[in-house]
Amino acid sequence: MMRHMSDLARRLAAAALAATLGGALLVQPPAAAATASATASAAVSTSVSTSASGATTAAADFRYDVYFPKYTYRGGYLTYTIKVRNNKVKGQHYVAIVGEFSRHFRKIKAIEKPRSVKCSVKGRTVACLVSSLDKGDTTAFRLRGWVGSRRGVATARFGAVVTDEPGVPMKKLVKAIRHHLSAKSRIR
Repeated sequence: MMRHMSDLARRLAAAALAATLGGALLVQPPAAAATASATASAAVSTSVSTSASGATTAAADFRYDVYFPKYTYRGGYLTYTIKVRNNKVKGQHYVAIVGEFSRHFRKIKAIEKPRSVKCSVKGRTVACLVSSLDKGDTTAFRLRGWVGSRRGVATARFGAVVTDEPGVPMKKLVKAIRHHLSAKSRIR
């Protein structure tokens, strides 16, 4: 019992430090820490802090987490689960999430998503627009990237921006992204 409390206190302190510094927090879920097998995964999370219309929102208002495997084998694939949550902001909001995948990827595809998420893939870049995010709403979707036959480190960079304007073009939203998260997986 005491061990779990100290782990919780350590995680809360790390999350508070990451939120204060405005950076990303790299977390390994407890289930993945217990099983050091082929299904080990890591998570990257951050808060979305900029708005496309120029106004800034509080850093804890929107949050997105990226879950991904730590490694894969040559010719295999990596599945990224992205969860987006509106913590505090009332009213209809839209979150644009962009993923840029390294040269180790040969194909990218959105494999699972609700109707409120629209994704487009162009080369090794994925742009997804999450709509219908009112206060307290959470949504998740999954992207899959197939890797080539070379060893190395496959890197996917994710960035997000929030807007309350329904008709904003995706190009304008992508230009407003300031912070990126890197999800690195080893290809064996």
